[in-house]
Amino acid sequence: MPGEWWDSDTGQNMLAGVEGDVDNPPLLPSDYIIAFLQKIPAARSSLKRMVGNMLPEEQDRLLSLLATAEANPVVDPTMLADQFQLDWNRQGVLTTGRYGGTRRGGNR
Repeated sequence: MPGEWWDSDTGQNMLAGVEGDVDNPPLLPSDYIIAFLQKIPAARSSLKRMVGNMLPEEQDRLLSLLATAEANPVVDPTMLADQFQLDWNRQGVLTTGRYGGTRRGGNR
């Protein structure tokens, strides 16, 4: 799993840990993980790859956080603006037909 999104610079899995377990406390709070999963597609992909190699208790915690994040997605405003502009740019321009390419009333 080296090189995954959730690995720290020292190679530590930041998803590890179980709530209420003093021997294996979570390294990241749940709200941080949910925020990353909602906003960063690479974080979601990485979690899905890593979760199978974790303890069953950790898997339960992470899968519930993933379900919460997927139920409440956050879309980046820049992505929304880009999609809106793309939709407008795909609109057709009339260049044929009765008024295609000309102004109504002629080109004076």
